[in-house]
Amino acid sequence: MKNLFKLQSGLLLCVFFTGCATYTHNAVSFRSSLAGGHYETALQTLGKARKGPARLLYLMENGLISHYRGEYRASNRYFEVAERLSDRLFTRSLSREAASLITNDQVRAYRGEEFELAFINYYRALNYWYLDEPEEALVECRKANLKLDRYAARADYDATYRNDAFIHYITGLIYEATGELNDAYVSYRNALDAYETYHEAFGLEAPDALGRDLRRVEMALDFVDNPEESVAASDWRSTTGGELIVFSEIGFVPHKVQEEISLPIYEGDDFAGKKDGLDRASRKIAYRHFKPHYAGKSKVKYWLRVALPAYEDASPGTQTIRVSAAGRQTTTTLAEDLSAIAWQTFQDKQPSMLARTVARGLVKYSASVKAEEKNKVLGFIVNLFSAATEAADTRSWVSLPHNVQIGRLNLPAGTHTLTLESLDSRGRVIETGTISNIQIRPGTRTFVNYRTYK
Repeated sequence: MKNLFKLQSGLLLCVFFTGCATYTHNAVSFRSSLAGGHYETALQTLGKARKGPARLLYLMENGLISHYRGEYRASNRYFEVAERLSDRLFTRSLSREAASLITNDQVRAYRGEEFELAFINYYRALNYWYLDEPEEALVECRKANLKLDRYAARADYDATYRNDAFIHYITGLIYEATGELNDAYVSYRNALDAYETYHEAFGLEAPDALGRDLRRVEMALDFVDNPEESVAASDWRSTTGGELIVFSEIGFVPHKVQEEISLPIYEGDDFAGKKDGLDRASRKIAYRHFKPHYAGKSKVKYWLRVALPAYEDASPGTQTIRVSAAGRQTTTTLAEDLSAIAWQTFQDKQPSMLARTVARGLVKYSASVKAEEKNKVLGFIVNLFSAATEAADTRSWVSLPHNVQIGRLNLPAGTHTLTLESLDSRGRVIETGTISNIQIRPGTRTFVNYRTYK
């Protein structure tokens, strides 16, 4: 801890860090532009992030906007660079980022939340499918859950989100669409198992169609002992039509905001000289946030003010989407709840996040005390610097959807116009969109994704 406290001598050299504009300052205007289809305006707000600590977000936002513009190769280029960058950041040692202990976490390169990094592969898979490269799409699906396993293995917290059921499901749908039934069977089984975890962790059950998909593939592979007793979904491999699968991406994922808390430092607290002093002190003081009556009769010496991120949810008005084409219709079913995943991931990380934030506060507090012992004016300046640089890391991939739903429709072969009606909790239509020139070929499966921000 003593060595870290020596960083006080360089405090004033780091003032320039406070000039770094926080990525989330423009989140509201960025989302507003995106929802209005003003992509160029949205992209203009990202300019300053191109080479700074928020570069990963710059790449992911550009990748997603390029995807929505139908620029699938450009989208994949952005996402490919984002993946390489996230891999480098994942292996970077925290010891190389000591500057964040005397300013704030926003000077650190943003590494991404696990669910954000998994969704890079979701969009890359769609890009490749639209480019008629199904094998590459499957590579992206497999990569997503492999990376989640890797993140969970190295996490300093107990990760609830370590396996993405939705992406397992998509993997199965693509495998089946390409005729690889054994792989489809494995993916559907994995999806069903993962949705059981989803149900416990996020309150989300598997879509009903998943069970039928699994049963149909089991029958095709002769894995069913009594096929006459099974009720399978109708086979979409028709000579006169095919199946349309719509991924409806709804609303916006919760975004991070800053909240401030104060934690007591008692007169009896003495962590100086300990080899693990800073870590021990930060965890002990952080514990007081969860146990506010921990003090007993101890007298408060100082209230340590720290800034923490918190999620602010904005639930979309759209509850489901009615999909219509060729006189047929269906409604979508929830398949991925990014809002619930974001909240639970935040809860999983909160103890270690709080301990790190407290460690930063202790470094600043110690620097202030030592400076004041030498000179009251210097102590005042250091205190002012500490307050000015205390900020939570509220960066996140703000354009991701709140949730993703699946709609499925068997359609005759030909070219169709798809009508998508966003329904609120009372079944009222609050927005209507269309997608034209949907090509349905006999015996094939067609994928489409649709975004509504309401």
